[in-house]
Amino acid sequence: MSMWMVDAFFWLVLPIAALEAARIIRLELKQERRTLGAAFAFGGAELVALCLCAATASPLFLAGVTAARVVLYYLREGNLGGRRPLKSALIAAGLLLLAWAGPIESFAQIVHVDIAPVWRHAILGLIGLTCVLTTLPVRIADEPKETLVAPLSLIAFARVILPLGSFEPEFVIVVPVVAAGMSLICALWLLSAGARANQFEPSTLVSEILICERGVILSFVWMGLASGIDLAEVGALFQWWAGALALLALEASLRRRPLPKPMAFFALAMTVSLPGTIGFVAEDLLAQGLLELRPYVAAAFMGVTAINAAALYLALVNIIVDLHAGETPFGSAPREASPSLMMLTTAALALAIGLAPSPFVDLATRAHTAVVHHPTPASHAAHG
Repeated sequence: MSMWMVDAFFWLVLPIAALEAARIIRLELKQERRTLGAAFAFGGAELVALCLCAATASPLFLAGVTAARVVLYYLREGNLGGRRPLKSALIAAGLLLLAWAGPIESFAQIVHVDIAPVWRHAILGLIGLTCVLTTLPVRIADEPKETLVAPLSLIAFARVILPLGSFEPEFVIVVPVVAAGMSLICALWLLSAGARANQFEPSTLVSEILICERGVILSFVWMGLASGIDLAEVGALFQWWAGALALLALEASLRRRPLPKPMAFFALAMTVSLPGTIGFVAEDLLAQGLLELRPYVAAAFMGVTAINAAALYLALVNIIVDLHAGETPFGSAPREASPSLMMLTTAALALAIGLAPSPFVDLATRAHTAVVHHPTPASHAAHG
């Protein structure tokens, strides 16, 4: 059996891997920690590692690349603090258990091998806990070192949790409800941060905004992927793309001083998914899919979306008011910085995909077919 699965799911992950690599290069150069060559070397290594993770069919190989990324992180950051080593260890442990319990040599075998329930639950628990740790805003100080939308967690969720969850009738009920609860926690945390904006240093507030918003987006992704409804699952994959572009735009705009207000509000529009952006298409697919069989989860999704939009607007307005408080005695505001290349690039991509979404929705649909390639018992149960 082939060790590689260069399918539509791989091509869905590839652009996000490229964005992660670009973000690493940008941060290394902005913080003046590396030369140009070293920054590109670290970014390139991250790109290669994520591409290997998305393309491999072997749980053992994926576990090995996961461990290699921890070493790469140590070389780049000079320490192993934060949650990344723990999350990587949990994913690697789940993958090693999967390879041993089956035994399974390829992810394609998961649906054909009878894994004992105790081991199946253990694997779901290990990788599911990783997804929870990735989502909840527990340690704000880790934000600059975290990935934008957790590509490794998404790969593990799609390749392992989705096929294993098809054997659990409760999966399509419990996981979306838990994800909805996590999204509400992150949105309320962000609302609290926006209301207390004057108590934060600007850089800390930006980190709080980014990590809470990342949690909301990832919760929506887990919610859709675990719903057992094809349209919602496609919408969740599209939401993953939309979230990556929105978070990159937010980071690129909010970390500039003085704050370019037009670009900050455009980043806000991308994040709250106004019409014309990729996020609007993603939210429409996700909401329409959830309404089919999960109306209460769909209502929670729309409610959290509204809270999130209000929280982001409140936080952004407080940042701008705080900047205005620092005007010169003569009332002249500091000259606004021009938008960064990263901000303009993500804005162009968000509009291009939002105005012509068909090819990209088709890719997300084919990626969904690649990871959910059979009628699941849970889906049959949900349809009665």
